[in-house]
Amino acid sequence: MSSRPDADPAEAPPSAPASPSGPIVLVGLSGAGKTVVGRLLAARLAWPFLDLDAEVERVAGRPIADIFAQQGEQAFRDLESQATRSARVDRRTVVSTGGGWMARPDLRDVWPGAVRVWLRVEPGNATSRLARERTSRPLLAGPHPEKALERLLSDRLPAYRLAEISVRTDGLAPEAVVEAILDRFAAAG
Repeated sequence: MSSRPDADPAEAPPSAPASPSGPIVLVGLSGAGKTVVGRLLAARLAWPFLDLDAEVERVAGRPIADIFAQQGEQAFRDLESQATRSARVDRRTVVSTGGGWMARPDLRDVWPGAVRVWLRVEPGNATSRLARERTSRPLLAGPHPEKALERLLSDRLPAYRLAEISVRTDGLAPEAVVEAILDRFAAAG
């Protein structure tokens, strides 16, 4: 794996802040690395870390796959909304979200001053990363997970593009993604 992302000026939103004025919220497709990168970024900054999917599971008392199977996607979305609104997130928190979280206007602006970081991944790479987790990822449980991710990306792309920072994760180790995020903050300052 490469240690540095390829520079792509077209991916650099002009509004990238010099330093976060609120929490750092990681968004993107399943398989982008939000949870792994979030934990590493939080440790690097010595900030608390919140995994919203884990919070949903904690509140529901069961895995997300079971919520989908027993109650459907809407029940999961309701729990995701509840978890987002009740989470204790201050200006120095790193949050990893579910893949569809950013596409929900009612959630993406809940935390004032939040800096949303889109971890970009190609659907084929995400599929490879998630190969062993397909049964725990309800939206990818069908026979063609890459096609499912392509459709989800197409549907969510306008929302992901609202993120203040965008970082490609394809071919990068999680530590390199953390460095790329920190570099983006430093470059804006």
